[in-house]
Amino acid sequence: MTEEFAARSLADHRRVFEKIWWQNPERQNWSSTSWWFFLLFPEGEEGYGPRQLMFSVAAGVGEQCRVNDRPTPGMDPDRPVADGVDRFNAMTVGWAGDEETVHDHVVNQPAEAVLSREEQRLDAWADTEDGRRGSEIAAHPDRLGLESHIIGDDAKAEFEAWGELDSQMSSPHHGLDFETLGGGVQVIAWRQMEFEGMFDLPDGEEQLSGSCYFQRVCFDIPLFPWKWIWAIFPDGSSFSAMIPFIGPQLFRRGYKFFSSTRAERLTIPLQETGFWHSGSGEHVEFDRVTIEPLLGAGEHPDFEVRVETDEGDYVSFVAQTYGHARNWLDRERLGGRLDSHWSYNEFMFRIAGLAGRVGGKHLEETSLGRGFGTLEYSTGLGL
Repeated sequence: MTEEFAARSLADHRRVFEKIWWQNPERQNWSSTSWWFFLLFPEGEEGYGPRQLMFSVAAGVGEQCRVNDRPTPGMDPDRPVADGVDRFNAMTVGWAGDEETVHDHVVNQPAEAVLSREEQRLDAWADTEDGRRGSEIAAHPDRLGLESHIIGDDAKAEFEAWGELDSQMSSPHHGLDFETLGGGVQVIAWRQMEFEGMFDLPDGEEQLSGSCYFQRVCFDIPLFPWKWIWAIFPDGSSFSAMIPFIGPQLFRRGYKFFSSTRAERLTIPLQETGFWHSGSGEHVEFDRVTIEPLLGAGEHPDFEVRVETDEGDYVSFVAQTYGHARNWLDRERLGGRLDSHWSYNEFMFRIAGLAGRVGGKHLEETSLGRGFGTLEYSTGLGL
């Protein structure tokens, strides 16, 4: 177990939980964006997949923004914030899918959001001709967790997700936190929560339970491309990796790829991080990471994934894509004469060809079970 992973205290986890209900308005600037999102992996016959769901509340500074081509006023970085209550324009989005179908934009609703530090809740509701639409996220009244209620044109969801305060993996923690003169980034990650609730989706209404991943993200610098993975196995083992990068994908608009795998891989990583956490508690972190697209396998790319350490620990597999969802943000600049574009692609995948050695133990699918996950491949530049 790494020293960094073991160093966080219960008091640290409590303080981080309180930060979920604040988006640092004192740090926000012309480029700021914030979002709160759930990734839900219902338990099924094969493990935590192939069904997946995502719900998010997102906001960005700007006179006028478009999220998935739907206009919404941007946040004002100079808005008044009093008594721990922050009011700002936001958009609730969501998708649900499995290996057969992905229902994209089952929620796509702008609203004025109210974030209350004291009440520990975020409300983003709008009254429409078809009734109330939007979402809310609140602290669970009885245990360390969250409650959420979402209503869209094509989905309703009401669920709770929870963790354990004394667990390093199922407690909220700072995934990233830095500030410079030009801006900063703060990420609150709550990785291995449990969830349960009622979901009314395009395929019908049912009760679901399983594993949940939650983040609260505050970007006070322009959004840039990255590749990020979250994967989970039936025995509770999990894997994550992150590569922010620069390359010609900075200038990409819409959903497209270059004509060859080699051209698509022309990137320069800015940082490489990853970890493997076993179901029995062993934890290894990696500082050499590759996540490379494989074009030509179908409508969407697969991805070759490998992480390793100098000590000989490694994990490798192919993320075989079976579903894709996309959200995108456009912001007007210079009075509408220019606009920026940032595209947030999420690929649902199953793990194939797993190989690895972590803490002296070999990784095998026969003992771990089939792994499923989500891979984010964002492109563009959200100025």
